[in-house]
Amino acid sequence: MSLLLKETEANFISFNSEWRKHMADVSAELAKQEPKFLESYRRIVSLQAWRSFLEARISDASLSFFLEAQNDALTSHVFANLGSWRSALKALRSGIENVMFCLYYKDHSVEFTLWEMGQHKPPISDYMSYLERHPRRIKEPSVDPIPHLQTEYATLSKAVHASAKNFRMTKDVKGTLLWSPSLASFGQWQTRAIAVLLNLNLLLLVHFRNELRGAGAAPLREAVGLAIPAIRYPDIKTHLGIVLRQP
Repeated sequence: MSLLLKETEANFISFNSEWRKHMADVSAELAKQEPKFLESYRRIVSLQAWRSFLEARISDASLSFFLEAQNDALTSHVFANLGSWRSALKALRSGIENVMFCLYYKDHSVEFTLWEMGQHKPPISDYMSYLERHPRRIKEPSVDPIPHLQTEYATLSKAVHASAKNFRMTKDVKGTLLWSPSLASFGQWQTRAIAVLLNLNLLLLVHFRNELRGAGAAPLREAVGLAIPAIRYPDIKTHLGIVLRQP
């Protein structure tokens, strides 16, 4: 074995041990934020409730995108628990994308077939534009999630591309950094996660409001209440005709 191969093997063994130990140390430090992570998990529960609701109402094809969005939200939550902040933010952005894909392909079966064939690859702005123009959209600022999702998507894109220094993992160090217990980074992630889950739930409420009026789907409306603050309930009732229940 050459000297280079021996050296890289030794470095690999050292690196492998170090990152696992550092991850465990950071995770243990962030475990002090367990009450806030519990709130995060509860918000994600709303997506499971939506998934159960959507199973009988949309195609398996479009539902598969929603399942991936749910997975993105959980991935973001887990990466945040480990202190991998940029990865956690990237997963949030992917969650926005997959909910948009779900709603778009729900209405476009031909385009989905083309997508499966690799022949339908519009930019993400096309999906957002579709939702902007959608006939079910209500342009009442208190219940319209589109402007907020556009803002969140743009902000999260800076994290994805590391184009903003405050989203970089390595902004305050001179070497690589996989995990960090930074409370400032935790706060950034928490703010983005709250906003994304709130506005994705609003988006789904807008699109499926006819099915949620009256006494129907009570478990879903209760789960949605985990992601949307009670102060928003009156506007949702007034403009969407949906009564949310605080758990």
